[in-house]
Amino acid sequence: MSLGGPELEAVANRVARALDGVTEGYPFTDSLLVHKVRGRVFAVVTENPDDPLVTVKVDPEDAGALVRQYESVGRARYFDKRHWVSVAPGPGVTASLVEELVRDSYDTVADRLPRRERDTLDRSRGR
Repeated sequence: MSLGGPELEAVANRVARALDGVTEGYPFTDSLLVHKVRGRVFAVVTENPDDPLVTVKVDPEDAGALVRQYESVGRARYFDKRHWVSVAPGPGVTASLVEELVRDSYDTVADRLPRRERDTLDRSRGR
């Protein structure tokens, strides 16, 4: 079943908060909740009922495939268009898709952390 705006935001936040080493805050505006792993952004949840979005980091090849496959997935605003996509409510946007995208984004960012930081993360947490 496709998610509506509040459900999209809730799923993304629930998954992000369950992952190890995650902090969150509002560094940009009071309607953009930013999730970070060891200080690096991996997900942004737009808390705006008129424009609910979840923005995540993806592999560039996956970004193109996601944009082609889902009409409500597009290149992210204000982020590198090759590496980030924004997901809005729409056909095919399910809880399992959002869960997978948030976890994959976390892994993508965590994989690029310095070894000493990366090795302290419990990557099985929140799975």
